[in-house]
Amino acid sequence: MKRLMALLTACAALAGLFAIGQARADDKPLTVGAIYVGSVNDYGYNRAMKDGLEEMKKNLPGLKLIEAENVPETAESERIMEGMIQQGAKLIFATSFGHQQFAFNLAKTHPDVVFEHAGGWMQAANFGNFFGATQSAWYPMGVAAGKMTKSNTLGFVVGVPIGYAIGNINAFEMGARSVNPSAVTRVVVTGGWSDKAKEAVAANALIDQGADVVTMHVDSPATIIQIAESRGVYSIGFQSTEARTLAPKGWLTGLGFTWGQFMTATAKSVIAGSFKPAMVRLGLGQGMMAVAPFGPAVPDDVRALVTASADKIGAGFNPFTGPITDNNDVVRIKEGESWGGDKMGNFDWYVEGVVGKAK
Repeated sequence: MKRLMALLTACAALAGLFAIGQARADDKPLTVGAIYVGSVNDYGYNRAMKDGLEEMKKNLPGLKLIEAENVPETAESERIMEGMIQQGAKLIFATSFGHQQFAFNLAKTHPDVVFEHAGGWMQAANFGNFFGATQSAWYPMGVAAGKMTKSNTLGFVVGVPIGYAIGNINAFEMGARSVNPSAVTRVVVTGGWSDKAKEAVAANALIDQGADVVTMHVDSPATIIQIAESRGVYSIGFQSTEARTLAPKGWLTGLGFTWGQFMTATAKSVIAGSFKPAMVRLGLGQGMMAVAPFGPAVPDDVRALVTASADKIGAGFNPFTGPITDNNDVVRIKEGESWGGDKMGNFDWYVEGVVGKAK
């Protein structure tokens, strides 16, 4: 009888071990899908997304990443994301603004898949969104430009003058004027986020008008930075800190998105089954944005000023605190009033010192 009981106990133990082993075999590592609107080699927006995802992958050994580049902002993006889900993806990063609705459609039909969209507003139990708080972060870029210009003319190429982009330009000009009251920022609009031909024309036009520091808000800064370098003027980058490699002489500094920390935390929450949707907007000093390394032309005193300005922003300084006057001498933000993140999309005017029409 004792031998029978021992045999039964041993069998039960083996069965338990088999069950544990089977559970471990079924516990597959997380598969993540990501779609990019352009090439990950653009030195800009898509490169920053790629670098963030690679950091996530490095932080989570065993994680599988499925990617697709040059995905249009059409129903084609929905088809591509569906294909990733069929390959086992349980987390999808839809990284372009125009991918939002198509990702949201899939979130409804795949409640077991988590979606994170860059720059949108939609939310559901399995759908969140994220982006960098860029506007205040442009203030120290203006400090760099204001100190380095000799002509007092700065150039800014912008793809589409939406409120958030106008806010970037405004903070840039205010930062420049904080150290150089004579600095003006000339703006040229291309009408699209990725049009290399128009970006080239815009950059050359600004330089022809006297701009000796040129910057931008377009998907890839490559064309504009390379033109600035070829014409012997300074450049300030945006989107990816890797853009500095394009201008070994004229690069001053830039802003880059740093998504890795957020992407890693999101993947961990999916693995743990604890994901909660949110609208995440973080800036300098908060894990989603960084000031790029300085170029060789930037002297130590300017580096110190820019770094101090960035630290000030990271500590909570809000440059959008009144009184602030537009470029038609109208007070837009009254004394004692501040515009926070909820107002950044409301800009349809340029601050004093910006040459151009916002609308």
